[in-house]
Amino acid sequence: MEQGLVARGLGKRFPGVVALKGVDFELLPGRVHALVGANGAGKSTLIKILSGYYPSYQGEVWVDGRPVRLVRPDLAFRHGIEVVHQEVDTALVPGLSVAENLFLERLAGGGTGVWVSPRRLLGEAGAALERLGFALDPAARVEDLSLHQKQLLVIARAMLRELRYLILDEPTAALSLTEAERLLELVNRLRGQGIGVLYVTHRLAEVERIADQVTVLREGTRVAYWERPFALAAIVEAMLGAPPGAIFPPRRPEPGETILSARGLFRPPRVQGVDLTLRRGEVVALTGLAGAGKTELLRLLFGADRPEAGEIRLLGRPVRLASPTAAVRLGIYLVPEERRRQGLILDKPVRENLSLPFLKRFARFLGWLDRDAERGFAKQQIQRVRLSPPDPERPVRLLSGGNQQKVVVGRWLGGLPRVLLFDEPTQGVDVGAKRELYRLARESAKGAAVLWATAEIDEALGVADRVLVMRDGRVVAAFPTEEADRQRVLAYATGAEA
Repeated sequence: MEQGLVARGLGKRFPGVVALKGVDFELLPGRVHALVGANGAGKSTLIKILSGYYPSYQGEVWVDGRPVRLVRPDLAFRHGIEVVHQEVDTALVPGLSVAENLFLERLAGGGTGVWVSPRRLLGEAGAALERLGFALDPAARVEDLSLHQKQLLVIARAMLRELRYLILDEPTAALSLTEAERLLELVNRLRGQGIGVLYVTHRLAEVERIADQVTVLREGTRVAYWERPFALAAIVEAMLGAPPGAIFPPRRPEPGETILSARGLFRPPRVQGVDLTLRRGEVVALTGLAGAGKTELLRLLFGADRPEAGEIRLLGRPVRLASPTAAVRLGIYLVPEERRRQGLILDKPVRENLSLPFLKRFARFLGWLDRDAERGFAKQQIQRVRLSPPDPERPVRLLSGGNQQKVVVGRWLGGLPRVLLFDEPTQGVDVGAKRELYRLARESAKGAAVLWATAEIDEALGVADRVLVMRDGRVVAAFPTEEADRQRVLAYATGAEA
């Protein structure tokens, strides 16, 4: 058996579900192996087996030619296997300093005695971080760190434990573009130091850029494997079990009456006199580069911000959207860009997140809430958006990013929308969830006007009947999708058409 972390025939069953079936996998020193697949494909199960999360599983695992049973996390640590989970806070103590978290096992084990010198601890931590090349303040409290800094701390701690195989679970899902770039640079550095990196992601552009190998899982089985070079179109097809174009539902535009229109909307610096018209029966894409003003325009249409000038009309009548509450009363709903911070109550169950804006519907005498009616509403919306798992009592924080987004969309679909505003709705979700969100947008357009804001030009062209291009706070182009192509849209978005 060759060097590396090697698995053969991995399987895991749960009551009524085969999560993983006969999967072969290898992670070699100094290589980056990307693991991709739609939600429910088995990625998390594979990660948990390799990190010792499950006390039992089917199949065999070898580390550097020796058979091992990774049935506890400490056994994985012993073989140099570490995981940085998407929810990185679970691996840290927020009230302690960077230095204390860095040497947490040593402190907890009592090897330093009853008394620990803070000055010595900070000095050792600072020297270790400098040696490893991590720009972290050892005295900073973990609760004050950014997500990217917390990731660095967990990786630094792993390297002090003689890290050999690092598993990164959706590491850039919640990072800014700058932070994501820094993380990819770190992955390259770790590869150069001979560390094997298992990179789990839904962002295929990152796979193309950084991976030496790619494994695709679908429904618990390994359906494809490539070594560089590989084609993203082939990866998407393997993930979906269908050609990449099948991700978008067919367009059947039947534009009806004008539902919402705006004239001369002005709120500097991001919205500089925007005109638009949204009609029932069509999906309109709003695209442009980051900073073009897409989010700011949607906030005006949802009443989250007030325009300094301009007019909004709903069904031909001027409306004053003084707040999001006013917009919701009129049937104007927004799926926000940052769903975890702006669209969900993460510790509440799916049922409460779905019913939250419409509690009056379930209120009875003296304000008593009809839980049966609320639960029935939740189950109906869960079925409509194909939530997985279809459990109304599951805390939203335990759902994947794609399913969290489905909860936000499902909530509004239950309110009989007139206008649905989507702000970067597929950001941070896998390709399978994207397909479901495109389907929901198309179905919603049968009775409502849909405005879909995205920086992804290919997505705009695939999902929409009509495309609006924003640049520097203005809509600089508008055309039917069949008259557009990527180059034309990009030219308007960048100003190259001038």
